[in-house]
Amino acid sequence: MTHPWSNAIDVVSWVFVVLILACLSWRAYKRSTDRGSLVVRWIISAPLIWILLRLIHSVNLYTPIFVLIPSLILAVLWAPSIGTMLCKPLTVALDGGDEEAEARPFYFIAEAKRQKGLFEEAMAEVRRQLEKFPGDCEGYTKLASIQMEDLKDLPAAEATLNEFLGLPERAPKEVAGALHLLSDWQLQFGRDAQAAIGSLQRIVQLYPDTPFAHAAEQRIARLGSADETSRVRHHSKFTVAPGRRDVGLSKESAAVAAPADPLALAEEYVRQLELHPSDTDTREKLAVLYAEEFQRLDMASEQLEQLIELPAEPPKHVARWLNLLATLHIKVAHDAAAAEGTLRRVMEKFPGSAMATMAMSRLASLQSELKASQKVQTTTLGAYEKDLGLKQSHE
Repeated sequence: MTHPWSNAIDVVSWVFVVLILACLSWRAYKRSTDRGSLVVRWIISAPLIWILLRLIHSVNLYTPIFVLIPSLILAVLWAPSIGTMLCKPLTVALDGGDEEAEARPFYFIAEAKRQKGLFEEAMAEVRRQLEKFPGDCEGYTKLASIQMEDLKDLPAAEATLNEFLGLPERAPKEVAGALHLLSDWQLQFGRDAQAAIGSLQRIVQLYPDTPFAHAAEQRIARLGSADETSRVRHHSKFTVAPGRRDVGLSKESAAVAAPADPLALAEEYVRQLELHPSDTDTREKLAVLYAEEFQRLDMASEQLEQLIELPAEPPKHVARWLNLLATLHIKVAHDAAAAEGTLRRVMEKFPGSAMATMAMSRLASLQSELKASQKVQTTTLGAYEKDLGLKQSHE
């Protein structure tokens, strides 16, 4: 009964061994630098191995002597290869191996010349590297940086970046990075917000409905106010008014600046969003203003839901807005059930993530948050609600 099974096991074992040897042989053949010599050694080794197996199977007094001869021949044939294979990890660690390093441009010479103030020589060295590696993003960026930051030549730097942007098959990340860099220079050195906005608009046109376009739109929404702030800071002269000498003895309290009018602030936010609907920072501020100042959680939720449904936003931003909505449900509406449902949306949207874990942890503390929340006086929107808050376009 066991004899057929024993034969079957032997056959399967030999097939398995042959398959493994075939795979190893094919891998060795593909990686060998002297395939002819390798094939010759295989041809010589095959009959020697067969003889060894036959001798081992028929053990007698003279078997060790007969086994020694083919074993020595196999050792001479394969000892160098086996030794190289066993020592290769050590030799690779010492000499780096025999694989050729990937050719790539080196700009350390150009950077050294740049540090010495030899800007023309540095640019010439960068161009030499670009001749060897045409289209290298780092090279074009370094060349433009020397032209702009060292030589203060914005048109030349802009021309260099535009030359890079005109090359075929550019990676979107490289193109977006070059245009962001160009917009920075146009704003910082050229004091030209419109040119900077134009550079960012190129990203939106090249890669619509992508994270690159979304990031560019966010910068466009803030670029006008950032440029105005920079201009005022650069040109304004600040004077310090003399303070009161008797402030410590006076019975009159010092005048405190009045807080910003919530209605005026809401109007400002709405105007900004009408110009730049993709301004997520302003929309978030408007949502908080609706909830905390006017006690209109419905309008705040509407603004936050628009942010949550944006397709190009990173998950951490979406999770933050959902957590903010949960906070407003607790703080304004004192509704733990609605807050719990909002937190569960985080877990559903991003299962297994750190954001889902944090949302789960927060679920356990919702009742504590509810008890700590304080009821605030309700403020109505009045005429503002009719004219601004509810007529705002959300497209």
